[in-house]
Amino acid sequence: MHDLVKQHRRWVANFVSGKVEELRFHLGCVVNACDETLRLFKDQKPTPNEIHRAVVYGFSALANGVQTLKDAIQTATGNALPWSSIESLRHGVFMYGARNAVTHDGNPVIGAWADGRYFVPAEICRIGDRGKLITIPAPSADVRTLCLEFTEDFARLLRQTLLAAHAEPALQGMPFSIEELDNAFGESNVIPDFARELFLNNRDEVAAQIQTVEHDPAAQAVKHLDDLVAYCEGAQKK
Repeated sequence: MHDLVKQHRRWVANFVSGKVEELRFHLGCVVNACDETLRLFKDQKPTPNEIHRAVVYGFSALANGVQTLKDAIQTATGNALPWSSIESLRHGVFMYGARNAVTHDGNPVIGAWADGRYFVPAEICRIGDRGKLITIPAPSADVRTLCLEFTEDFARLLRQTLLAAHAEPALQGMPFSIEELDNAFGESNVIPDFARELFLNNRDEVAAQIQTVEHDPAAQAVKHLDDLVAYCEGAQKK
């Protein structure tokens, strides 16, 4: 069981960089759409529906990505990353409530536009797990600002959490084992026969090379988080 937990942590650690990039992608969709609608407003032109959808759907994906990264980094590091830590960030309390509203209720959250900027129009009301009415105050900041400020703080929190664990041997090494390659080449229907034969003929050499690979998924994820912080900082200066 201990080996399985260790392997699970390594698997998840190798997914973190991709999820950070995905968060950056959705944030970029929101920011770019907000910039475009402001430009159109200044030019006295209407905003097309594609821009509205990019903001609403992009925010929804961003909120869900926060939950995914919270869970993934907690699993990879083995250290707790409670929502209370996230709630202490700028707009953290709102993002916690908004994530629940988006995921559990399908609430679009973003429903107001004024002078070229998107806003949360009013407090959000929802029913919690225990049947209790929950109200989520609307932030005064526009959507572009709150997404950038929250994501910058969130990225810094994730970076701090990963740095505390990146030197741990359990997270380092080849992303996959020779046994996993055996399963892939033995069971996959998309690998051509010549590639399967090439692997089998060189399996021992591949297995030896795997043992020498230096791979630190936590450090890799920290680099992506640094890039995300830099993007947030730069976008807020515009």
